Amino acid sequence: MREGAAERRVREAFASVHAPEGVKARALAAIEARHGEGERADAPAPAASVAATGSRPSRPRARRRARLLLAACLVVAAVGAGLLGLAVATPTAYVDIDVNPSIELGLNRFDHVVSARGLNEDGEDVLSATDVTWMGYEDAVRALVEGMEAAGYLTADSAVSVTVSCGDDAQYGAIEDASHRCLGASAAEVSCSHASEEEHHAAHEEGLGVGKWRVWRELVDAGSDLTAEDAADMSVRELAELLEGAGSSSSHHGGRHRGRAGHD
Repeated sequence: MREGAAERRVREAFASVHAPEGVKARALAAIEARHGEGERADAPAPAASVAATGSRPSRPRARRRARLLLAACLVVAAVGAGLLGLAVATPTAYVDIDVNPSIELGLNRFDHVVSARGLNEDGEDVLSATDVTWMGYEDAVRALVEGMEAAGYLTADSAVSVTVSCGDDAQYGAIEDASHRCLGASAAEVSCSHASEEEHHAAHEEGLGVGKWRVWRELVDAGSDLTAEDAADMSVRELAELLEGAGSSSSHHGGRHRGRAGHD
């Protein structure tokens, strides 16, 4: 039997939905099964019934096809809305911003902040005063810069480390560019680098942003007894200076430096 116009439009509608093929197939099969039940319900009455009544029941095929098309459109809309909601709420990149404070931002594929958390007490303080959730990344960083400057964390002498855990090179490039634009005028040094998922996980297991964690690991490898807990309380500038002096000293006590950036 040839495919009708309504059936063809249903298939075309489903072809345009960017959803897993299994989901589309199951939804389409359910609609077709329902359509088949409708056709059986509208099947011609037996000859005896026709003879008794003298007429045949009507076959509102156009209305049935319209209902089929409407059902398909509703499924398409529901699937599309669900996928859009998933894309909006799901992080595709994690950005650790270490000064002291240390803050992690989760970004969706549209570079909007969908999660924000302080990785140390100073980071929590900044976020408690500056809600950046659902902001675009660049706007969020500008808001954080204002908050950190007002609190004395970020000064012209500060060093900032931005590390990005992301599988999309284009998104990483956009985050890197925005980070330099937003932070470059407020700090003496801004470094931006890529972090693997393994580094991201290992750093957060220690309660550190990835930037601080990398320097801390270098210090430990050089013989320092600095703990991750102490490193979390130090600024990126303090850790960098400690690492520079590691070559002339065999070890460094973990409690040597504590404090906030801008309060050294």
